[in-house]
Amino acid sequence: MMPIIYIILPFVFLIHDLEEIFFRRRWMDKYADEVCGKFPRMKPLIHHLASISTFKFCVIVAEEFFLLLLVLFLFDKWPWLAYAAFWGFSIHLFMHIGQSVVLRMYVPGLITSFVLVFYIVVGGLDLLQKFSLLENLFLALGGFVVVALNLLLMHWLMRK
Repeated sequence: MMPIIYIILPFVFLIHDLEEIFFRRRWMDKYADEVCGKFPRMKPLIHHLASISTFKFCVIVAEEFFLLLLVLFLFDKWPWLAYAAFWGFSIHLFMHIGQSVVLRMYVPGLITSFVLVFYIVVGGLDLLQKFSLLENLFLALGGFVVVALNLLLMHWLMRK
């Protein structure tokens, strides 16, 4: 039977991304130039992110949500997909916290990233009991790579 920590992953993801949906546009309008001034090499990425409409961002979120539902549907056959997705999501949350530290300001997704730290700890402890540290590192790396490649693909599609 699948532990509840993985069953709720798509919904936890959705709660987190709702914060990003609600605050991303205003944040970009207010802080994009300031971030580009502090980090000139980030200018192309910031301008790309600022150019994505809220509707297109919602399409990306919906696609990721349905991917997570698919991962849960496949849990009985390939449970490692859910474990990798959990680690990928966890890394994503810590990236928001890291962005906030580097920029020394709120970034969209920060509040839910902090709220969900307990969720990450519980899931991480579960996985550390199931698998060795090395196996967890491979799951995390795999999850992060899939999340990153999926985001790159979705952002590329949203430009078309």
